[in-house]
Amino acid sequence: MAEIHIPNGYFQLWNMYLHEREQDFTQLEFLAPFVAQLQHVLSLPIDSQSPYSFFKTIMQLTQQHLDCPQLVFEMAKYIRAEHFGVLGYMATRSESVAEALQNVVRFSRLVIDGDEIVPMHMTHQGKQIILAWPLHNPEFSMLNELTTACMAHLAKQIFPASLKLLVIQFAHAAQMARYHYEKFYSCQIEFSTAYYSFVLHADSLDLKSELADPSLMQLLLRQAEDAIAARPQHFQPLQYMQQSIAEYLRHQQQAPKIEWLAYELHMSVRTLQRQLQDQRTSFKQLLETERMKRCEQLLLQKMSFTDIAAQLGYSDQSALARAYKSHSGQTLLARKKQLQP
Repeated sequence: MAEIHIPNGYFQLWNMYLHEREQDFTQLEFLAPFVAQLQHVLSLPIDSQSPYSFFKTIMQLTQQHLDCPQLVFEMAKYIRAEHFGVLGYMATRSESVAEALQNVVRFSRLVIDGDEIVPMHMTHQGKQIILAWPLHNPEFSMLNELTTACMAHLAKQIFPASLKLLVIQFAHAAQMARYHYEKFYSCQIEFSTAYYSFVLHADSLDLKSELADPSLMQLLLRQAEDAIAARPQHFQPLQYMQQSIAEYLRHQQQAPKIEWLAYELHMSVRTLQRQLQDQRTSFKQLLETERMKRCEQLLLQKMSFTDIAAQLGYSDQSALARAYKSHSGQTLLARKKQLQP
């Protein structure tokens, strides 16, 4: 498993859970080999980061020896903004749900960071808003459960009684009895889905926070930008662009424009075009490649060529046919016959 890093606030949250149960980790026999390392991590600033592998070991031992399979939910009940560091404070001081979500998408690396981490992304589907991220590695299931629980509980603190989750999706299978999930989230829960995601009603974007502080937000924004700029670039921008375009085609059933991708990446169109040029490609080339990949998937669904053309943003069936022939050297009809069982 590639190493990723999490905020020391997660260790503080774990320690707070033990404290509420009147447990001192230095006195727990099963943690004896790790006491010195735990004391060191807990002495560090709450917004600094430590290896997830160590945290996972501690969590598994705690679940086992304290017989608490729902440990992530018990810990999440104590979540406060400071456990997420700068990003947590930004969420509490945002003027609306929309601003809070934009900051979460933009600065999520300040919470969880590493080579395998792909940034969160937010999409609109009709009257729903979806904040989603992929399953990086099955080894991260527990971390995804804890982060999801903490985000949901903190959101309810910032926007009490007004923010309602429609669905929570987990890319992994249930890790405990479904009852625990339903009791904690009070909404529809789905497992083994394509992505982890929060699904909200679009009206939620306009909800205001009573804790909003525009002046403080400007200071926090600069601090977050400086922190991100100081970190190495782990994920491959080109790979992320390809993934974003593919997801847009699948969810929106139409072709995105370059302005949308620039917005997703928090950069100007000109900067995006320059970065693509440096990679010896263009938005048009990326889009065409992802269109063809999506076309292959749709051909398996027994859709008409006209419907496929519409979903991929082509003017008509003929435009799709020309694009496919140019890409693969094969006609659409010939390819469809190949794919038939």
